[in-house]
Amino acid sequence: MRSVLFYSIFFCLTLSLSAFEKIDWSKGRNVQTGVLHVALDLKQPRLMKVNILRVDLKTKGLYFTATPRDPDWGKPMPDFPSKTIRAARKRTRNFMIEARNQGVDMIVASNASAWSPFRRPWNHKYSDPTGLNILNGVVVSDNPTRSIFVVYKDGTPAILSNVPKEDYPRIQVAVSGFAITAKNGKVTIHDKPLHPRTAFGISADKRYFYLMTVDGRQPGRSSGCTQQETGELLLAAGAADAINMDGGGSSTLLYWDAAEKKPVSLCKHRGGHERVVGSNIGICIAGQ
Repeated sequence: MRSVLFYSIFFCLTLSLSAFEKIDWSKGRNVQTGVLHVALDLKQPRLMKVNILRVDLKTKGLYFTATPRDPDWGKPMPDFPSKTIRAARKRTRNFMIEARNQGVDMIVASNASAWSPFRRPWNHKYSDPTGLNILNGVVVSDNPTRSIFVVYKDGTPAILSNVPKEDYPRIQVAVSGFAITAKNGKVTIHDKPLHPRTAFGISADKRYFYLMTVDGRQPGRSSGCTQQETGELLLAAGAADAINMDGGGSSTLLYWDAAEKKPVSLCKHRGGHERVVGSNIGICIAGQ
């Protein structure tokens, strides 16, 4: 009897871990140079609106950027004096628009690390991003974290649990998440809470980078997902490693529509409000 029960539980678990069908990228929609988009309207295991971008890291001239140090870095926050200024809060949409106004051909942008302070009335001008955040070898923040998405200056991406300080000068971009959700093709976390999500993934051969958002907290439309499911979804998309980033009302994913000359959001935010976030990441093309 125990044996039958064990195999029944194992079978159910196996089904749950393979519930998401492998994504066929040949049916993806080309939205930018080297960038394909797939939208999933899932009914099981619950209503979920999922958007995934697959970025070909071999695209000529492609590079990453992120939220930089604020010019007043290191000073006390005037509206929250117990915290130190590290970066300026900015909507992901404005992060993209301002970069393009400065001549940077940013084609994809997403929110990235969580940050503090995050207290009522939630309108602080500055942020102290959670974990390790680096741009062009310059540290924006360096707080304890359990997961980090890194792109080295040679273009190699990685998802790591820690980064030695001696490696900091070699890093183009580092942003920190809440948890590594998949490693070497296997899910690494099992949890229950449902939230809107932002998550990143990397293919085993390091050629493709995946950005994913799952809408949530929208009854009758999209209920969000667990961290485990972000790992499962990104494995289905083709990733070998995955990381859960800041989510909830911060989740934002945009691409630049070249024809319309404006950012296009792939998320639907509850109430239609795009949050002013403390950390963003952008993908750009040089020399176009």
